[in-house]
Amino acid sequence: MNLLATPLMLGLAEGGHDSFSAAEIWRAASIANKFIITVLFLLMAYQIYVAIERFVTYAQSKQASDKFLKLFMDTLRRGDFEAAKRAATTHNKSHIALVLKHGLDIFQYEKQLKTMNPNHDAIQPVERAIQRGTAEVVELLKKGMSGLGTIGALAPFIGLLGTVIGIIKVFSDLKTKGAGDINALAGSIGEALATTALGLFVAIPAVWIYNLLTNKQDVVVTNINNAASQMIDEFIRRESQS
Repeated sequence: MNLLATPLMLGLAEGGHDSFSAAEIWRAASIANKFIITVLFLLMAYQIYVAIERFVTYAQSKQASDKFLKLFMDTLRRGDFEAAKRAATTHNKSHIALVLKHGLDIFQYEKQLKTMNPNHDAIQPVERAIQRGTAEVVELLKKGMSGLGTIGALAPFIGLLGTVIGIIKVFSDLKTKGAGDINALAGSIGEALATTALGLFVAIPAVWIYNLLTNKQDVVVTNINNAASQMIDEFIRRESQS
């Protein structure tokens, strides 16, 4: 957040007429650059919203999964499938619970089919159902990720566009008004570079948050696969005893 204090925000507290403040940068900016600055701040607000929403979702999922897994596996080993499904329903914020409950529902359905056909394989449909369930959960986990990736890739270019527009304005002023005061010229160039700084300020956290969320997504998928493997092992054990 320290970048907020650089070129755009720096100097708000200084407030002097000759200071390189955010307010003066905004007043001096062309309409096009004001539009670009507004877009960058909107993108910043969006990524903050996505980051908070995603981290809260992952935290709730982890907390629910920690409580759910032991309860689910204990009831499964006792053969109390209804209690296992109730545990999944109770901890429905857990992504693992969503997948395992789906697998358990399919196993019970396949067991009914097996009563009519003893040679029916009840395990393979469960494995396919878990793969489908995991794929659906991955799509849920990707919520907002494409937006963050796009912001990380485009924000520097949007800022650079503002700088190019600002530099064109500087040269246009030089042509019509002459070189004039070198301090004023330096100030105009600095104001033009402010949009690039803002673009980088928006992009860098977006890339960082994107990578953090990608790692969390991988951890959730690994945990789902491990839990599903334990559940299928239990189904195979029961099938071998029946």
